[in-house]
Amino acid sequence: MTLQEVVSRFNTTPFLFAGSGITRRYYGLPTWEKLLQHFAKQVCNDRFAYNAYKSRANGDLPLTATLIQKDYDAAWFATPSIRTLDEYGLADVESGKDPFKMEIAALLQRESVQIQEFSSEIGKLRKLAEKNLSGVITTNYDCFFEEIFSEYKVYVGQDNLCFSSLQGFAEIYKIHGSVTMPETIVINDDDYTVFREKGKYLAAKLMTIFMEYPIIFIGYSLGDSNIRKIMEDIVACIPEDKLKTLQERFIYIDYQADMTGYDISEYTLDLNGKRVAMTRIAIQDFGILYDALAAKVAAIPVKMLRRFKEDLYTFALTQEPGTILKVSALDNPQLSEDNLVISIGFPETGEKGYQRLLDVNGWYHNIVFNDLPASVHSYDKLLELTYPGVRREVSGYLPVCKYLALAKEHYPEIEATIPKSFDGFLVPTNRKSRSSTLKYKSVLDLWNQEKTDLKRAIRLLPCCPEEKITADDLELILLELFKQAPTILSSKTLCAPSDLKRIIRIYDYLKWGQKKT
Repeated sequence: MTLQEVVSRFNTTPFLFAGSGITRRYYGLPTWEKLLQHFAKQVCNDRFAYNAYKSRANGDLPLTATLIQKDYDAAWFATPSIRTLDEYGLADVESGKDPFKMEIAALLQRESVQIQEFSSEIGKLRKLAEKNLSGVITTNYDCFFEEIFSEYKVYVGQDNLCFSSLQGFAEIYKIHGSVTMPETIVINDDDYTVFREKGKYLAAKLMTIFMEYPIIFIGYSLGDSNIRKIMEDIVACIPEDKLKTLQERFIYIDYQADMTGYDISEYTLDLNGKRVAMTRIAIQDFGILYDALAAKVAAIPVKMLRRFKEDLYTFALTQEPGTILKVSALDNPQLSEDNLVISIGFPETGEKGYQRLLDVNGWYHNIVFNDLPASVHSYDKLLELTYPGVRREVSGYLPVCKYLALAKEHYPEIEATIPKSFDGFLVPTNRKSRSSTLKYKSVLDLWNQEKTDLKRAIRLLPCCPEEKITADDLELILLELFKQAPTILSSKTLCAPSDLKRIIRIYDYLKWGQKKT
């Protein structure tokens, strides 16, 4: 049997169930034990520090993490030299967040740099996002998948996953938490206790995924206790006669470092007495796998399918059409199932067209680039029809000065949302960090000196005093920034999106804020 034949048996595009082997391969990130060793050494600079903690925990890694965390947190508060957090991270600790998890998140974000050796593989994986994958389930904390599948919707942690309406298309489920929300990271004994207590809810939520989609386990050893427990909870709910159907749809990728080509065999896993057969693919070059998966193509891009399904679900619950769903009078007595039609396509830019024209990132991007389609000729309609939907997606201020300046009418309620002064666009951390920007002659000088460290530069730019910032300088910076990293607005690793959006809000205010009276 060939890989192509394995993929041809899939009833739909698959889900990846991805473990730490993926980001060790592509980012060079440490294993769980290596991560704990790093922080144990921070507590006690001794080669046997970690061994001592692990011995006290009788080899139990979550308990080992608990012991290290207790001592590390105490040392962190007492020893400033071991702190690596920036001003935002320090502020989070001041607000009550845990130093251990904050530093874990910071470390993984700093070290999340793609290894050039695997750039071809990563490129092939990235191309699968549009039509060849339905989604990703992962126990990884890092943002590798959000980075390469930037248009997928992300659910972080058990609670977020269990209490959300999943669509099963273009989604990433981070079941062990994320570096973007350090408090959600599952690493110590208490975290795993809570995770196990809620395991049945997670299993129930993932059941539909496991029954309806091919599942490709990649970056795991199936001996991993965490993955086994999740699978045990799911398989426990599946009748014996249905287990046989899983073999063709459960694919285990077994990494073999010295292998050329691939080998396909059957692999049987015993889960609490239930024997689950799956297809084992032994392989070294994952690019071969990604090439095979590229042959399984969804008829419609998966991100679009997710939006359709989400709107249909919402309509069924509320009878309110979504931004891309237009519903006729279904109670018309002349309407029957035989003549009911669902049309998929792009309407002219009428009312419904404006309502779905931009998402949040598109709204910000257009502030800088004026990249709306030629059919859009009314900034008034953007404010009347597009703005309300985009505004509902954010909790803070949405830049509107440009749109107000170019509109023909006045919109007092929208105008009232604009901060009354430059400092109104900042958060306390920006003001606190202002002293670190005083050595620069201007915001452009800061950018030119710091842009080799993109994350630091973007963090510092809005901290500059107002007198050192001009709209023209910010425009040059933003144009260069987006040329260097076109997808940076949706990136979780290149910078903090909130910092970049704050820069765009300041630019919008300085360039357009005084032009509408």
